[in-house]
Amino acid sequence: MVVNKVLPRLGCWLLVGALPATCVALQTGPPTLENLLNPTTEDLDKEPTTPFDKPAKPDARPEENRSDEKQLQRAPPDPPAKRLAVPDQSAVDEALELINQAYEETIASAAKNPEAAIRTFRDTADKTTDPARKFALLVLAERLALEARATSSALDILARRATLFDMDALVARHMLLSRVARADDIRPDALLFEHVIETARRAVAADRFDLADAAADLSESLAKAIEKDEKIRAAESRRKREPPPTLVAAKLQTEATSLQRAVRERRRQAFEYTTAREKLVAFPDDAEAAEIVGRYLCFVKRDWPAGLAMLARGQNEGLRNIATREVALSKEPQVAATDRLKLANEWWKLSETADGLPAEQAEALKTHASGIYRDIAGKLADPIDAALARKRSKTAADELPPTADAMPEPEKPALPTLDSVFQNEGR
Repeated sequence: MVVNKVLPRLGCWLLVGALPATCVALQTGPPTLENLLNPTTEDLDKEPTTPFDKPAKPDARPEENRSDEKQLQRAPPDPPAKRLAVPDQSAVDEALELINQAYEETIASAAKNPEAAIRTFRDTADKTTDPARKFALLVLAERLALEARATSSALDILARRATLFDMDALVARHMLLSRVARADDIRPDALLFEHVIETARRAVAADRFDLADAAADLSESLAKAIEKDEKIRAAESRRKREPPPTLVAAKLQTEATSLQRAVRERRRQAFEYTTAREKLVAFPDDAEAAEIVGRYLCFVKRDWPAGLAMLARGQNEGLRNIATREVALSKEPQVAATDRLKLANEWWKLSETADGLPAEQAEALKTHASGIYRDIAGKLADPIDAALARKRSKTAADELPPTADAMPEPEKPALPTLDSVFQNEGR
């Protein structure tokens, strides 16, 4: 029976999601400069924004090939104020036994109608108040999604489980994708590659560089596997005199290599930042250390409120002077739009004229200036000032360095999958 095929394998999948959030520690050192940086409560609660830290994107495919999975990715109920503890394995096993008995027919029919089975277990997990049953139901739904080749749905269910339970979502996500990538009966494709890339981005944003390295290495392995598969399909198309498949592996390999370099660079920057923070504890007036901290917070983490205070104490005169003025303006209750315009103009000019400023840091300055321009464009009385503010606000957005968002179109899978079923139903 399908029951016997599915349930005995759930133990290993439970372990994937049961890792506590403390399993992988942050690698940027303890926060020892709160008295110097003096963040507000709002700053502490605010999530940093970086090129790697952004919400999971929709499937990186053209609209005609995209699976919306609306049935399974509906808005879940509000999560509890505090995440639940991961249930003991014995409690989960007991819950699975009850699920086996109560939903035997549903599980048995999952091979033919996985969408209905997954929806049933997700809905039941939302309704039950028993933590062990809720956990087991979500794991079962996740497993059925994976067996139906609906990786996006499995990740969505995993994210739901991580929202409810105190587990390490990033580790669980990486382990899930690693198992999918290494499965013998699954053809690697650009969508799976993008899920792995997104994991690396999130890990970098969380300063978890070991995990980011592992995800970046997995993306490289996937790109190579996709290249191998493309060669096989290209040879088959030549033999059958059919149109050749769309080739994406070369572009994916370039992206994977770029990601590996980016992870290494971010690890280096984080190490320098941590070292500089520790140095400032012993030598608060060290201008070089203050500038390193300020550059990292502003240009990498995009935490300008905290970073500006450090740049204002740094050794670079241009950065120090403008940062000092912005810190002073931030303390004034009423600031004229023209004063903020002058500040934005100075940041913009510095981004274009500063010698020795790395390109990514110059872009960070320009992006920061564009934010000021956007805020004041509608408050400027002079039409020329307003037009300049509107133009530079848009120009900065256009000039941001390209990311891995744009994915080449992957070839449709040869066999029908749950993703393709949802896609056809959504049309």
